[in-house]
Amino acid sequence: MSHLHDMNAFEPSRLTFPASRWRFFTATMFSSLSIGIVVYCLTRWFQIPFGWAVFIVVIRAAFWACAVDIQNFDVHVDGYTLSGPSFIFSSQPVSIDLSDVDPEFVSEWLGVFSVHDSAGNEVMAHYRYYMPDDRVLLRGLIERLRQP
Repeated sequence: MSHLHDMNAFEPSRLTFPASRWRFFTATMFSSLSIGIVVYCLTRWFQIPFGWAVFIVVIRAAFWACAVDIQNFDVHVDGYTLSGPSFIFSSQPVSIDLSDVDPEFVSEWLGVFSVHDSAGNEVMAHYRYYMPDDRVLLRGLIERLRQP
């Protein structure tokens, strides 16, 4: 309950953290290419033919990163509501009530933040999708939500 009380002590605000297309593209390509290279090396090592075909997935990721509606990856704070993508590579936005978030369901791991509410809704995104100044504010919000 103290977490809810702390959240009510602050004035509701409206913030938008827009995702950057270029940052989203580079993060997607870096992760896809890294996975592609590892899989290719494993296919060579295990002598599996056509290992090069894994790079078709990398090319597909590049097209997807260019075509996705980047605004669906924006994170919004409107009063006590947090809205944003529901998964790192999904553009399906969800909204959660910040007063319904338990600190144990707020996490950061490898540059990804995740916030769950008691209904099981989740806002999850990679810090790399956002501009450096926005990342500082997002990290501050996540750190605040992690405090009991």
